[in-house]
Amino acid sequence: MKRSLVCALAAAAAFALSTSTASAVDLAVWTFQTSVPATSGPHSAEGGVNAGAGSPASGSHAVGATVYDNPSGNGSTESYSSNNWTTGDYYQFRTSTTGYNNICIAWSQTRSNTGPSVFDLEWSLTGVGAFTLLSNDYVVLANTAGNGGAWSSGSHINNYDFACVAAPAALNNQANVYFRMTSTQTTAAAGTNRVDDVVIRGDQIPEPATMGLLALGLLAIRRRK
Repeated sequence: MKRSLVCALAAAAAFALSTSTASAVDLAVWTFQTSVPATSGPHSAEGGVNAGAGSPASGSHAVGATVYDNPSGNGSTESYSSNNWTTGDYYQFRTSTTGYNNICIAWSQTRSNTGPSVFDLEWSLTGVGAFTLLSNDYVVLANTAGNGGAWSSGSHINNYDFACVAAPAALNNQANVYFRMTSTQTTAAAGTNRVDDVVIRGDQIPEPATMGLLALGLLAIRRRK
């Protein structure tokens, strides 16, 4: 009986461990296929467990004459684009990470030949005041054949993708988190910059009961040895 109990606890521990290390979950996904952005926003996330108005995308430009548009995305018919860029202008994405940790953000981004090419990725828990730097001076490729091809609805071009950038633990299990892609260039008024397929991901935090079962199973295994 004791041996059977140990084996059962060991199996339960293995199952708990496997479920606690599951692959990342999409919390919010912006493809812009439904929102078809032609304004600064907000534009609701179309996918993820937090899809909807609670996960908005928006843009901010100092120049009032900025035009927001929806040209072809990276392998899709829509993206989020704007012109009249100056230092500090940004795209912003907000969602909840409640119940999740190991947060990261991935996206595709490109620019016209005269659009801004250098950005900072920043984060905040409030969306007001100073944001915290996450990725400094990342470079955006121009939307040209020389960089693997121009964006179109026909095919996705990996060269324009930014792999999921890991966020600090401060963003774990929060009611709201904000990410900004902020231009650091002085001016690029004549050019455009666009983003597509923005995804915020996280790992589900195991329930306390699962962690307790895991601990009990591991203890049983240790005693058995």
